[in-house]
Amino acid sequence: MGFVANVVQRGRTFHFRRRIPADLRQRLGRHELVRSLGTGDIRAAKLKACRLYVAAEELFSTLRATPMLTDDQIARLVRDFYDTMLSDENAGRLSRGPLPEGVREARVTQYATMAAKGREALADNRLDEAAFVAEMMLKRQGIVIRDLAPAEAARAKQAMLRAGIDLSEALKARYEGDFNYEPRDKLLKATLAEPSPKHWPTPGRAPAADTAPPTAERDEAVSVAEPTFVERGTIFRAQQVETKRWDNQTAAQAGATYRLFSDLCGDKPLGAYTRKDAGRFRDRVERLPGDYGKHPRYRGLGVEAILTAYTALPETGRVAVISQKTVKRHFSALSALWTAAVAEGEADENIFAGHRFAAARKPSEQRDMWERAELVQLFATPVWAGCRSAKFRTTPGDQILRDERFWLPLIAVFSGMRQEEICQLQVEDIREADGIWFFDVNDRPPRKLKNATAVRRVPVHSTLVRLGFLAYVERLRRVRQARVFPAFLPGGADDRLGHAFAKWFTRYRQDVGLYRSGLNFHSFRHTATTLMHQADVTPAVIDHVTGHATPGETARYTKRSSLMQLRTAIERIDIGVDLSALYVDRARSVSSTQTESQADDK
Repeated sequence: MGFVANVVQRGRTFHFRRRIPADLRQRLGRHELVRSLGTGDIRAAKLKACRLYVAAEELFSTLRATPMLTDDQIARLVRDFYDTMLSDENAGRLSRGPLPEGVREARVTQYATMAAKGREALADNRLDEAAFVAEMMLKRQGIVIRDLAPAEAARAKQAMLRAGIDLSEALKARYEGDFNYEPRDKLLKATLAEPSPKHWPTPGRAPAADTAPPTAERDEAVSVAEPTFVERGTIFRAQQVETKRWDNQTAAQAGATYRLFSDLCGDKPLGAYTRKDAGRFRDRVERLPGDYGKHPRYRGLGVEAILTAYTALPETGRVAVISQKTVKRHFSALSALWTAAVAEGEADENIFAGHRFAAARKPSEQRDMWERAELVQLFATPVWAGCRSAKFRTTPGDQILRDERFWLPLIAVFSGMRQEEICQLQVEDIREADGIWFFDVNDRPPRKLKNATAVRRVPVHSTLVRLGFLAYVERLRRVRQARVFPAFLPGGADDRLGHAFAKWFTRYRQDVGLYRSGLNFHSFRHTATTLMHQADVTPAVIDHVTGHATPGETARYTKRSSLMQLRTAIERIDIGVDLSALYVDRARSVSSTQTESQADDK
């Protein structure tokens, strides 16, 4: 056999070998590409080797076209994040007076928890927990994270996680009276030790040449440079997520709002906008069709183009415009940004304050409750009356599978707990004290709650006990299962355990003919609250059961309810449905087929 480039023979089989160019070895983590050609025939081997050579060329070209983060860019990334967050936090401090009672202690606890969660995420290599912040900070450097190779994007996320831990520790120290906190992370520490330019280069613009003569006029121009709306909005959303004021979903919604505003009113420093801009924004947004973000006909269009396309449709083909509630949400996202800008001296007034919107329904009417007749219908459907199998839950049959789909609606209507509170329950959260079993709703990691008032004890309704819930939990304890509903997997923008279940429950209600607008899983919470109210339970006790803040002077003096009071309130929930056929001593078929149910979820 004569010499054939990139082909070697091992035993009877030919192999393709090609050295990786020196500039790409670090990115690929190897020096050579090697692959068996799966043949002992030299002619077939040459043909396959030619194809692999071309594929390797395409790989190298793609890698060279894909941006790679330099050490300087990573350093700038963490420094920009750390410095910006600390300076913005301090600006907020200087614009406010003394902290209300208890706020300082709450902030210390909050930032300590954030630091602990950051370390846990870093240890578990859960780098995507910093994806949003990394994307926002990279954008300030004119880098789109989607354009980076996966390893480079992961490197940026890891750097942000590391900086985020020290940021949380620094903020905690400040609320303990220590403004001299020194970062521990070597990457951040080394970056902060280096002198920084007065201003980082503006994303998308070439930095000024180092050879430009330093003049007073040039220095003055640099010193008054202000971030534009797009830059400021990007940083603000990252701050809101980092400080847990917003979740990822809220930040994403705000991002969509900010894109609408910049499209209509341009990209200028916040102080350059006026109330006329806010009025123009409202005028256009209120006329947007309700499906502008979903229908293909509007894809890639600006606001004015969407309005033109919408008005060109025949009236019979038009959907309703967006609701006043949605318009108000857009204004709320912009108002939050402008409020921060006013506090930090970037704008003279909040141009989005003082606007009025059409009256929405009363809070008590914003979501429907499950009426008794509807509950009778729901609990007569196959999940509770008997289904064919785990994969055919809407088909009547003789199997009652006591898994998460069976239990969640029952727990919700007999407790008033929120969906995610139920989904994230740990087996250790089902506790007993003074002869009373209760759900210990807490925010110990990995659990997450809506707010501080959500921490509470909710007694287990006697109907749930008769249905076998405590026996179900005891089986989980015996097999050392940590979570009450282990089939749930994180999903959605904020990795909620109930994400997939919420979608399934909507489909299920549609399939069994029980779907109507305004009625959903959260409506069980309204039902439980209403039934306790109708049974003359004291409003303060209802708030303690459901985790709501009690308004007015009552909240100052009524600190908590006893477990016995809470149980009495819970037992007043009478849904008017005969569930006795499902009690454990009369059940026709009892099964805890989590494995089948989990396979069905997939």
